[in-house]
Amino acid sequence: MFNFFRRLQWKLTLSYAVVTAGTVIVLTLLLIGIALYFESQNNSRAYDSFYWSKTAFQDNIPYLLNNPQELQKWLERVQKTGFTWNDFQSYTVRESLDYANTLVAKTQPIYVLDPDLNLIAAAPLDHPQWIGKPFNPRTSIGFSMESIIDAALVGDKNYYAQSTLAPDLTRLVAFPLRKSDDDPVVAIVIYHIKPIGFATPTNLNLYQTFFFMMMFIMFLVALPVGALFGWLVTRRLRRRLVNLSAASQAWSKGDFSVSPRDSSGDEIGELTRNLNGMAEQLQTLLYTNDELARMEERNRLARDLHDTVKQQTYAARMQLTAAKNLLGSDPAAAAGHIDTALQLNRETQQELKLIIDELRPAALQGKGLANALKEYANRWQEHTGIQVETVISGERSLPLEVEQTLYRVLQEALSNVARHAEPDTVGLSLSMSPEKVTLVVADNGRGFDVNAVSSSSYGLTGMQARLSEVGGTLQVDSTLSAGTTITAEVKLHQPV
Repeated sequence: MFNFFRRLQWKLTLSYAVVTAGTVIVLTLLLIGIALYFESQNNSRAYDSFYWSKTAFQDNIPYLLNNPQELQKWLERVQKTGFTWNDFQSYTVRESLDYANTLVAKTQPIYVLDPDLNLIAAAPLDHPQWIGKPFNPRTSIGFSMESIIDAALVGDKNYYAQSTLAPDLTRLVAFPLRKSDDDPVVAIVIYHIKPIGFATPTNLNLYQTFFFMMMFIMFLVALPVGALFGWLVTRRLRRRLVNLSAASQAWSKGDFSVSPRDSSGDEIGELTRNLNGMAEQLQTLLYTNDELARMEERNRLARDLHDTVKQQTYAARMQLTAAKNLLGSDPAAAAGHIDTALQLNRETQQELKLIIDELRPAALQGKGLANALKEYANRWQEHTGIQVETVISGERSLPLEVEQTLYRVLQEALSNVARHAEPDTVGLSLSMSPEKVTLVVADNGRGFDVNAVSSSSYGLTGMQARLSEVGGTLQVDSTLSAGTTITAEVKLHQPV
């Protein structure tokens, strides 16, 4: 399972999922941060609205209480058009007028009460008969506000204690007014402040709920979506890399018929084209080296045969000729020449054996087919990770051409298994008897339709051609999803 997730496709798929989930987390935290920032800004705006509207009333109403007509006139102007810079006597900043004019003008009234809660002035003055009488907020405003009026009477400086949220989402304010902080409350002004344009919940639990809800959405949606996107994006990438890997494995076994094609303009496409060019050059180099090696080997064999076998054969012929001439007149001398000829023949046979041994494949040198098969199977198992079970019976020496042919058939069969079968195990069986030798390669892989195999298939055709040269046969049995069995059999000629 861990090996499966080491594949590039799944690494990239998981990275897409992690990046997607991480992005959702970062965006969630960013949204919460922005909300907290605006909430702090809104709290600051609310405080500034309280402060500067109160300052504007504070700088005017206490000084107009002795002139009810001017107070009424000033209050109606403020209720209709808002504050102006002339309404401020205290220190102001550039934003003071904007914050002061957050009061709701035109649609909501403004009331001024004395410390005994009698109505002094109102704008608009829809009920002149209420002037001088106790102010009843339930009748005038239709809203209970006794608590904030009580806070204003005692001079509570907590702005939120002096205000409450009205049903229309405006904030109803009752501010105490005095000429200075040391003076008693001389009046209470009641008015509405506009609602804040952007309000966020102040309960931290709500932010936590939002965060955990986004986390749930992330695991429910973002991770699968990111994983699916990553899998789809990397599927073609993995297929291209698998083609390159299969080609490199074939090239490592000397099979240059596999040529991956990738016409894309990215780095993998460029790498594929470079590797194809390298394979062509390597194939040419190997062919050239092989030709040179064969030429050198032929020249060496010619020298060896000339210096040893030819000379000894000529000497044996001379001895046999002498024996023939002396056979009638001197049988004893003729027998001596025949013995010498036989000795020369044995020496020639030894020289030929040495030359033949030198021609044996490197993998078979001094080992025999059985040992060479075991060593190659172990190397192949280590390279591919596919379990190989090997059974050898009746081990004996075989003709060189038979050993070499069966060894090449084994190589091609295992190469096909690695490239196409995808098995768990492969069974190898080599059975040798005086009459025949049989090699069986069986896998439990995908299998294939034998009748659908093209006659131009390089692997099977090559194995059949090799076996036919030594009088052997090839049998292929395969079942889809069950596996394939290849049986190579060569009959051995009995010595005369």
